[in-house]
Order: sequence, then C-alpha cells, then structure tokens
Amino acid sequence: MATMDFELGQVLKAYRKGLISDELFEQQIKELNGGPGKYTYAGKRHATEREMIMHLLDEFRCGENFAAEYLNRWIEVSDQACVKGGLRVVQQRENYHAQLLEARLRELGGSPQCTVPAERREKELAFYSSATKDVEKLGSIMTRLKDQDIAAVLKPLTDAIDQIQEDQQSKELLRSLIDDEMSSGKWLMEAHKVLNGAAAA
Repeated sequence: MATMDFELGQVLKAYRKGLISDELFEQQIKELNGGPGKYTYAGKRHATEREMIMHLLDEFRCGENFAAEYLNRWIEVSDQACVKGGLRVVQQRENYHAQLLEARLRELGGSPQCTVPAERREKELAFYSSATKDVEKLGSIMTRLKDQDIAAVLKPLTDAIDQIQEDQQSKELLRSLIDDEMSSGKWLMEAHKVLNGAAAA
C-alpha cells in the first residue's frame, strides 16, 4: 500500500505543476485506484485479487515449508528439553500450513513456483542442524522478529488479506494461519526470554 500511496503522490505533484493533462491525470488516477495494480502484496502489484492471492499462497507456502524443514533439523540437535517440546508444535504447524496453502493454491488452478534461494537454504540448514546452542538459534529468530513485534513481521500478509473481498475461503484460511503464526511467535519469544534469563543466572 505504501508503494501505491507514493505513486498517487507523484501523479498529484505532476498534475499540480501542470506537467500532465487533465485527461492523463484522470487516466492515471483510475489505474491507481481501480485498474491494473489495484492489489498489492509484498511490494508487488497485481491486476486482480485472484492474481494477488495466488502469489501470496505460493510465497507463504514456500516460507512455511522451509521453516518446517529447518525446525525439524533443529529438533534433532536441540540441547534443551523445553525448547524441543515447543519446537515440535511450531514445526508441525509450519508443515501443516504449507500443506493447506499448497492445496488451496492448486484448487485455484495454480502450482508451487516459489523456492528458497540455494545460498539461504544451505546457510540456514547448516546453522539449525549444527551444535550451536538453542539460545543462539532463538536469538537469530528474534533478530528477524523486528524488535519482537510479530505483527510488524506479518504486516505484508495481513495487509494483503485485508484487500481480499471476493475469495472469502482463501481469506479465512489465511486469517486462521495468521493466528497460528502469532502463537508460534509468542512461544519463540517466551522461550528466548527464559533461556536468556537462565544463561544470565
């Protein structure tokens, strides 16, 4: 949405300075408000709601699938019983989410396209399957949670979900998954605090 607001501001500036005609101004405003690019997800504009949903489902599926994979590696080498127990729940959620997202993507006529870049896959799988202590692995996840604000991390998803009007099935599926993501994030933050407190003591 920020990208669209910026573009609208640019069109208004150009019009006020007399750089574009009334006709061109009207055409560009129509395009920004209801034409191609009306729907936005993760900085990419889509002409239709369905196109945006397909993009969202595929990218979300890709991320959840990879998270399930590296969390599974982490569980195998975890050095804290309390962390291992919680990680099992989070890993199962991520795995199930990936399955639900792929199923919905296929129901809409799509197929999985998104893949995690090889360099990132190699680096993260090596880190989470290493003997690095759980507190350090949790710390790595905390740096991705933007000052422990889960809502900020999920905002690109929630912003896209808010735009969905027609496909209520996808909308409610996604809203339910966001609730799960909030629960997982909350547990990860609490586990990090507990382990940090134990390390300090």
